[in-house]
Amino acid sequence: MKDTHVAKRYAHALFNVALKKGTVDIISSEIYQLKSFYDKDKRFIGFLAAPQVLTEHKIAMVRTLFTTRLSPSLVSFLLLLIEKGRVDHLGEIAREFEKLVEDHKGLIKARVTTAVHVEDDYKIRLREKLMSITNKNIEILHRIDKNILGGIIVQLNYNVIDRSVRNQLNTLKHDLMSLKVY
Repeated sequence: MKDTHVAKRYAHALFNVALKKGTVDIISSEIYQLKSFYDKDKRFIGFLAAPQVLTEHKIAMVRTLFTTRLSPSLVSFLLLLIEKGRVDHLGEIAREFEKLVEDHKGLIKARVTTAVHVEDDYKIRLREKLMSITNKNIEILHRIDKNILGGIIVQLNYNVIDRSVRNQLNTLKHDLMSLKVY
């Protein structure tokens, strides 16, 4: 994992620029798309981070690819990352930027995992319950994982509520294995 101090510093700088220009939502959307591209194809960042490639070539490539696709602030930010040799931190910067946007909007993304599809009314009740606990606006990101067998896992920032059948079975197994039988 990269040094988060560097990522936080650059994310704060980008966030402050976006806030001053009133483009937080635009930059957030664009950096998410850029991060998705980065996650799918590491060769692009590898090229931009490669010391054997001249900085002028990297800058020319970014300008060619992104000048018409990204806002000028984000293009300038990418060029700054290239010049400072920090482009390999882009993924972590994007995550830190997303956290700043969520905090600014009073939003928390709850990652909810179930073994089966759940109805929308269940998600609404869960969202309302989480909002009453946190006093923040909650966005539910639902995924299905049959390996949990049943129940639910909710990840809310750094807190995990694991009420899955798999976790309960593992706890029971641990408790039974720790029993001393005479």
